[in-house]
Amino acid sequence: MAGDTQQNPDQASVGHKVAAVRANSLDEARLKAAHLLSVPPEQLVLTVTAQHSRGLFGLGGVELDVEARWSPPEAVTAVPVAPGAPAVSAPPTATISCRRGRISVTVRRPLPGERPATPSTVDALIEGWPIGARDSDVIAQAIRSADGVPHVFAAIAPTVQPQPDDPIALHVSSDGMVAWLIPWADAEVTESGLSTSLEAAVVSAGVDLAQFGSFVGTRLSVPAVIAHGRPVVNGIDAVVDFIVPRVAGVHAPSAGDDATVDYREMGSTGKPVKSGDVVAQKTPVTEAVEGITVRGVAIPGTIAKDIDLHKFNGKGTQVTEDGLAIVASTSGAGSWIADRVSVLPLTSISGDVDFSTGNVRAEGDVSISGTITTDFVVEATGNITVLGAIEGATVIAGGSVTINGGFVGQERGTITAGGSVTARFMEHATVHAGGPVVVGFEIRQCTVISEASVSVGGGRGPGKITGGLVRAKYSVDAAEVGAENGVSTKVQAGWGKELDAEVSEVHVPPRVTVRQTVHPGVDITVGGAVDHVTSNRAGGSWKDVDGKISIIPV
Repeated sequence: MAGDTQQNPDQASVGHKVAAVRANSLDEARLKAAHLLSVPPEQLVLTVTAQHSRGLFGLGGVELDVEARWSPPEAVTAVPVAPGAPAVSAPPTATISCRRGRISVTVRRPLPGERPATPSTVDALIEGWPIGARDSDVIAQAIRSADGVPHVFAAIAPTVQPQPDDPIALHVSSDGMVAWLIPWADAEVTESGLSTSLEAAVVSAGVDLAQFGSFVGTRLSVPAVIAHGRPVVNGIDAVVDFIVPRVAGVHAPSAGDDATVDYREMGSTGKPVKSGDVVAQKTPVTEAVEGITVRGVAIPGTIAKDIDLHKFNGKGTQVTEDGLAIVASTSGAGSWIADRVSVLPLTSISGDVDFSTGNVRAEGDVSISGTITTDFVVEATGNITVLGAIEGATVIAGGSVTINGGFVGQERGTITAGGSVTARFMEHATVHAGGPVVVGFEIRQCTVISEASVSVGGGRGPGKITGGLVRAKYSVDAAEVGAENGVSTKVQAGWGKELDAEVSEVHVPPRVTVRQTVHPGVDITVGGAVDHVTSNRAGGSWKDVDGKISIIPV
């Protein structure tokens, strides 16, 4: 063949020449064709039409059948690779082939204007193939030499060893989800042979029948997928969205990455709702979908956890028939207290609580536009909101207590709340809260006990604790503690009875944080460690480390 010249008469009449040669490389083919056609080598356009392995198992390299075309310089045209294929001037600078599981790269020298092959070129050609280790040095050598000769740089091991003359072998991925056909002997794939190979590798599911038919009668030169397993789909747990606010104090707060706890979102009064309004909505579970490998092995998905809304159903609410929502059965104030959603009546007092109203005891929430005056009692199963102040009164709430003004206890006033307590200031009063206590300016000569935290000044402005006792289970935060006159002031963190509800798994180490100054006469207790302050000190964060106080600057 190397000496044959095939010239098309029509092309010859207009100066075109064609030659077919066999050579060990494209460079050799170019020189042979140039000699046969008596044209400059650089003016030839080459197309590889076939490759032939030499020697036992193809170890002797390959020979190339090459078609060379020459046109006058002013009329050079592209050459189609195959009927119906787009016109190209030359084959790719790098090609991949596979025989008996060995992966080879063949690199030729680029023509003028072409980009040379790179390792990234090779990576793109084999992307997704089930190749383990690859020899990067071999790839680099093939690119440097660009000799048009295949270089073996990797291999794909067959799952079942084929016969030497089998055209293909089967490789099943380690997870059993993909089956690959691996070119083996240089022979055409037959329908019976392909079926036998699939049976030998126990591939019985996910076979691409269209691909199966397209492989029959071909000589496979690169790996190809013949079957895909069905991936498993894990179930997704049900989720409940509570549309009414949660009353603080039911669960322990969780710490952020900076070990701070944000209580601003924890306490809230009830949300006005009407009968029929949705107060909680459930997103149902997404069922798991069983996966299956190409060998027919079932892979069970993770079963999703469902949630029964009845466990959250409280007073004044009901679960819909489909079990996907909790709706209000009456109008009132909706809130989420102690892991139950309730809609309770809303009692509104216009003005002060005094002799004109008498004591107030109500189911649900209570809203007072004025002040609760001395010696009167306000008791509610829900939240209590006071737009004015509290003066020497007794306030008991199953939920939160919010005071827009201050709490002037007059040595007799008390607040007991299952949730949070919020006020502008407190003095000469007693407070026991199941949730956070948040005070805007000062706690003066009070006894304040919180099952969560006490914060004075909001972490930004001036906030003082002067005299009395302030205890919190998790943290106490203020700008200044004590006074210049040495008034006895006790601040404690790490105290508190166990909550009835489950406590968050996130552990929040107790601490006392003073942002500015600690005065003499202050005792700071954290856990089991005590610090008696006898002179003015700069602020810091007090923690219990192995039974001893550790102070970290703030």
